[in-house]
Amino acid sequence: MLQITTVYPRFSVDYRWPWAEIKQQVSQVQIETEGPTMEIDQRQCWAELGMPRLPDFCKQVRDEARAKTFEAIGKLAAEGDEVLERAGHWRKEMIFADQAKRRMDERIPELNIRVAPNTRPAIRFSYDLNVEWIRGGVEIRHHVYPPTITWQLGGVYVDVRG
Repeated sequence: MLQITTVYPRFSVDYRWPWAEIKQQVSQVQIETEGPTMEIDQRQCWAELGMPRLPDFCKQVRDEARAKTFEAIGKLAAEGDEVLERAGHWRKEMIFADQAKRRMDERIPELNIRVAPNTRPAIRFSYDLNVEWIRGGVEIRHHVYPPTITWQLGGVYVDVRG
């Protein structure tokens, strides 16, 4: 008896899909602002108009009082020296009347008119911007697996029995 057996070859492929693991770091931005601020300094303008701040006014009054005091002491000393000089010569002069007349002439004020201050106010602007930047990024890891291939050869088997 003759028996022929045919075995077909077998082929199988096992696979896993590739995949990616993605980690993303988002960029971070911090912005800090200060301002805008504007500072107007009008102290010099007000001082020119005769209206200074209290500390400046106190200094001004102190300086003017000191100057007028020294000036008055000097005038009194000069008038006293004049009286001694003129009175010692037996002349009939009116020393005190002359001195009084000079004092009256000095009291006529000088007129000075101004419409506005001569200096402009000092104007300052300030603005501050601080940007802190932390860069982000992406990390990608690929996972790839090779396929598993199984191959079985086929064949033809002949069995002869007698």
